[in-house]
Amino acid sequence: MLLKEPTVRAAAELLHHAAGLRLGLSSDFRASRLRIAPGEGLLFERLGLALLDGDPDQTRALAHRHREGALLLEPERYVRAAELAVAAAGDGLPLSDTRAATWGLQATRVLSSPYQGRGIRVAILDTGLDLTHPDFAGRAVVSKSFAGELPVDDGNGHGTLCAGIACGPQQPAQAPRYGVAPAADLYVARVLDDNADGTDGNVLAGIDWAVRNRCAIVSMSIGTPVAVGDAYPQVYEQAAARALDEGTLLIAPAGNSSQRPDSIAPVEHPANCPSILAVAAVDQGLAVAPFSNGGLNPDGGDVDLAAPGIAIASACPRPTLYQTGSGTSMAAPFVAGIAALIAEADRNARGAALRAALLRAFVPLPALARDVGAGLVQAPQ
Repeated sequence: MLLKEPTVRAAAELLHHAAGLRLGLSSDFRASRLRIAPGEGLLFERLGLALLDGDPDQTRALAHRHREGALLLEPERYVRAAELAVAAAGDGLPLSDTRAATWGLQATRVLSSPYQGRGIRVAILDTGLDLTHPDFAGRAVVSKSFAGELPVDDGNGHGTLCAGIACGPQQPAQAPRYGVAPAADLYVARVLDDNADGTDGNVLAGIDWAVRNRCAIVSMSIGTPVAVGDAYPQVYEQAAARALDEGTLLIAPAGNSSQRPDSIAPVEHPANCPSILAVAAVDQGLAVAPFSNGGLNPDGGDVDLAAPGIAIASACPRPTLYQTGSGTSMAAPFVAGIAALIAEADRNARGAALRAALLRAFVPLPALARDVGAGLVQAPQ
């Protein structure tokens, strides 16, 4: 439920009088799990929206208020981590991993940047993180789980891979450098289970948590396919816009449902929201990845930037320690890490200003803007 008047008192009174629902506050939510009982709701105060569990009568009562324009209701969706795509590294392409660093860090000029994201809070919303991984051992990580009874510790691997790309160390224990912003303050919200599945409520709880913790950047490599002509969800869009107003930029992958050149799928939810920065993937030759979705829907759903997304090496939960993945899930944390470098370089670059700075930090690509947006993201020099 999106509130037209996002105040605690107005929300509590509306829900109580209209539908008999009891309302709790996310700021009072001390437990490490997200639980909402039937007949209750949880208000994410900084976003001005609530997650509700109502019976049919309560739902009909709120639907009446929805028609009156007092609030906006949308059903909760299931979401999942953007699937790892099947893509090979490719022989003879211009860029490749070296003993010092991965090809993506070379392509985005991270290695020559004087910035490391120091003092910038970056939140990763995913399947969690292997908190005892040697590359993160001793590092201060603020974490919380919103995925049922599961701990933050990553039982899937997708979250550790994405966190490593965005904020992995400058000198890994047994691998070339793979992290963009090694000095950033890392915040990890587990919003997906061991199968990389979750709900909108989990994700919105993670966004609210990140905003309340004053994270400048939220990277969430999640997605749900949409059809050509589908509109973006108003609740997510307003949540993202309000997060921007609070100084938090949301970044998400465009999706991996295309089979280029024969079939191009539209940018997925939630990246199709105009206030969420949508990221496409390119290969080592800086061509559009064959799986990367495009900006087909005119009302939202544009691609904003592109980043490396094929054969991306990063961290993996123990005992394997390292893995290689392909997908726009890998491209999004690249952009999140570079956003942290820009935020360190310019202390005024927060929220909408950080988004604008990112959209100026690129090199053009020959591909259509439909597929790569402004171009390939670049680190500040």
